[in-house]
Amino acid sequence: MASRFVLLLALSTALAVPALAHADETPAPTAAQASVPEALLTGLAKHASSLEEMKRRGAFTFTGRMEALDGDGHASEVKEITMRSTPTSTPRERIVKVMRYVEDGKDKTAEAQAKADERRAKHRVSKGDKKANDLKLPFLPSEQARYTFSLVERDAANPSRVLIAFTPKVPAEDAFKGTAWVDEKEREVLSTGFSFSKNPTFVDHVHITMVFGLSTPLGRAPSQISFDGKGGFLFIRKHYRGSARITDPAIAF
Repeated sequence: MASRFVLLLALSTALAVPALAHADETPAPTAAQASVPEALLTGLAKHASSLEEMKRRGAFTFTGRMEALDGDGHASEVKEITMRSTPTSTPRERIVKVMRYVEDGKDKTAEAQAKADERRAKHRVSKGDKKANDLKLPFLPSEQARYTFSLVERDAANPSRVLIAFTPKVPAEDAFKGTAWVDEKEREVLSTGFSFSKNPTFVDHVHITMVFGLSTPLGRAPSQISFDGKGGFLFIRKHYRGSARITDPAIAF
């Protein structure tokens, strides 16, 4: 389904930034690690808050691909989508224009658009504002108290770039473990790699990476997303991977 495809990719973001550390390979604490300066956490909190504003007011074009892999690592199912998402202020909703949706080589653009319109209509009637699947950076002011942060590395080629590890104090489905390369001078996130600290039902593992390579009036925004995950129901387990590009950012209102 196109909706599940978009959700997976939205949860899971290339520029010349330091290599991402795998979320499941977050360096263990060592004597060389240091606490993160309060001023840096304050700056990153502002960036994370700006990202929340982007999510509310930002328009963008999303181009993604998701594959289900067989036991040999070959793609057995392939879904591709290109869509434009534009928010409105009154009423508060998102207008999705599906430009292309292909499932295993079959064009299902019209079907995907119809389903997007149906979801929008249901949202309008219910006036729901579901946040259960909303990814929030650990640096967000409302989230920071849930985490332990440590500075684990400084980029030798560019000392203003530092690697911060984050671990939730209490594992939860909406709390993540991983690392983020940040610009200490600009106090913005450059890239991040993370996974759930507590896997949701039917999820064995998901690793997500995001690169913040877009410049917007509200700050640096995600330009690329990728994920690799495994899960399923009972004895049916599947391996998925996907990637997406986010382009043409704009502030809609």
